[in-house]
Amino acid sequence: MLSAVLLASCSQTSTATVTLSSSNSIQANYARIVSRYSTANNQANETLSVAKQNNDEQGTAAAIDNADFYLSRDAGYQTAQGATYKPFYERLDHAVAIGASQKYPKLLLTVDAQYTTAPQTANRSACRFLGIFAKDSPSAPWRVTDEPTVTKALLPEVKTTNGNRGITPATTAALSIPLSRLAKYYALALTTYYQQGVLSRGLKSADFQTSAPCWSLPRLATNPYVSPSSSQQLATSATVTAPHPAMVALSTANAGALTIFTLHVDLITSSPRSTTFTWRHSATNPDSFLLPASSGLHNIQIPLLFNLAVYDPPVADTTVAPRVIGSYWGPLLGGIETHKAPLDT
Repeated sequence: MLSAVLLASCSQTSTATVTLSSSNSIQANYARIVSRYSTANNQANETLSVAKQNNDEQGTAAAIDNADFYLSRDAGYQTAQGATYKPFYERLDHAVAIGASQKYPKLLLTVDAQYTTAPQTANRSACRFLGIFAKDSPSAPWRVTDEPTVTKALLPEVKTTNGNRGITPATTAALSIPLSRLAKYYALALTTYYQQGVLSRGLKSADFQTSAPCWSLPRLATNPYVSPSSSQQLATSATVTAPHPAMVALSTANAGALTIFTLHVDLITSSPRSTTFTWRHSATNPDSFLLPASSGLHNIQIPLLFNLAVYDPPVADTTVAPRVIGSYWGPLLGGIETHKAPLDT
């Protein structure tokens, strides 16, 4: 679970009506993995228990959600949603195994619908939740490592064997952007947008619309936690990098690739040399506790993670560009405050 973050809210949940064929025993086993995760995740969210959460999440998902738990505690929250908690439920649409069946870690990609009531009442059927589950050893539980919410209409059909096992693209696959370059390709595109306001490399203005029904990437805006008298003088930008080499990639039916990977973002807000600003805490928003309340600030830096789902089309299809189809993002602990005036005015 993730609260509203600094710049714009991040859509996390999606819901829809899905019918699972009970005749497919493999898919039924995958459905039980999703159901167990859903139950454990609600228990962790309801108690803000990092220990419980680490039993059902790891990697990018745990990094984002554990930070959210710590911030929620600092704000005085009792649950991940505030004073009371309303559980949500996940139900499997379809899943495919990734990689060799006898090797660890085992990986599983699930496409899930989410519901906010039980018995299940469907809404927001335009969205789907992608879960990458990992099982690190025979005795380890299945844990979620990645969890972007995607637009269902943009989700490509994944190529499978026997309907249950995905196919990993060859490193030489003829894709629009080679898989080895894709994460850096989007890191540069996002850095260009955040520093120059220019959309490039398949990014669209709709990707940053906070009112989008399923997901959005953050837009830079006036920080709500700085003193109003100086907020209009501040400059905010971000640098996006791709230091996380792990990427999940699956071949699609049309010879493209569905990919999921994580980018690191450094969000920087600075004041002119002659001015300072104040960082404030707000009990109504846990993200204000990312930094200590302080005045006389010239610069702050806050790290974030972007978990992206991207469709990379085949190079032969010149009518389609690579496309972000979903995201999950949030801040990390470890922000920096600086009282020293910046070198540039």
